[in-house]
Amino acid sequence: MDGIVPRAAGARDVLHVLGFAGSLRAHSHNRALLRSAQELAPAGMVIEIYESIDLPLFNEDVEAQGDPEAVAAFKAAIREADALLIATPEYNYGIPGVLKNAID
Repeated sequence: MDGIVPRAAGARDVLHVLGFAGSLRAHSHNRALLRSAQELAPAGMVIEIYESIDLPLFNEDVEAQGDPEAVAAFKAAIREADALLIATPEYNYGIPGVLKNAID
């Protein structure tokens, strides 16, 4: 349980889910699915859609100098979430480059 902070017994918490699309298109079906999930989320769950995935291409040289602002913001949003919800298209039998880059 290294790094995990247990919640107090009986405490009423809200589950914070961070959702993001593996597509850059503003009107993609995947973004629509995230909005539907947000509307249909049960009581006690909040789904925040992370819209600003403007990440530079992964580069270890850049990473060694510190995270660019967009990367730091994305990492912070992930750390603050209790769960992730990723809606992504299939691309050539795999995941799209946008999502692969975000994972890297």
